[in-house]
Amino acid sequence: MTHVDVAATIAPENQISQTLLNDIYQYRDSIDIVELRIDQWIDFNMEQFETTIHQLKQLNMNCKILVTYRTSTQGGRGDIGETEYLELLYKLIQHAQFDMLDIEWNASIDVEVYGKLIQHAQENGLKVVLSHHNFQETPSLEELKFIYFKMQKLSPQYLKLAVMPHSKEDVLHLLEAMSVTSDSTPYQVIGISMSKLGVISRTAQGVFGGAVSYGCLGEPQAPGQIHVKELKQQLQFYES
Repeated sequence: MTHVDVAATIAPENQISQTLLNDIYQYRDSIDIVELRIDQWIDFNMEQFETTIHQLKQLNMNCKILVTYRTSTQGGRGDIGETEYLELLYKLIQHAQFDMLDIEWNASIDVEVYGKLIQHAQENGLKVVLSHHNFQETPSLEELKFIYFKMQKLSPQYLKLAVMPHSKEDVLHLLEAMSVTSDSTPYQVIGISMSKLGVISRTAQGVFGGAVSYGCLGEPQAPGQIHVKELKQQLQFYES
């Protein structure tokens, strides 16, 4: 059994509203990480980004800030290509006033490119969540374990895998892959079986060696997300 941090995913369309800031503060006891999604911004603006980070820090909460730009190929709203995506990540790292950075793992991108990017992020004080998302299906158990294996060779702090289940067996495969990987790697592991079918992967994350579970404050930002307060309570049930 591992301790699980709760990440509250927020995706403000433009500037973060006072209502959203109030919600974050209201549920601060249930939140360990605030995941700021920026792929929904029509035009990325560094000044706006820095203002948003400052507003989150002004809440004076004892939580980390995770920044995520999710591309459309991995289920997000970001429509930039690979080169532009990597350039954006380097730009974010240079202005690193946050704590954690999500970096999408894609088999088409050279390993050396990833290695340099991850090292650069870590040298600038960021913890890296190396992630891979499949919104269409759940690969085989062996393929899931192999994806984790390939990601861990890049030495990020977190290995995150999120897949879409179509059967109970799919959910079990994800949980087993996460469990086996967490027993064999020095890095933190995250595994998500999306949709209602896979909600147990969120609520019982720690039972299978997972380190972070993602929840929402209102509208779910990914299939199967539940409110952070309920998520925290469910996780504590398993930890007690």
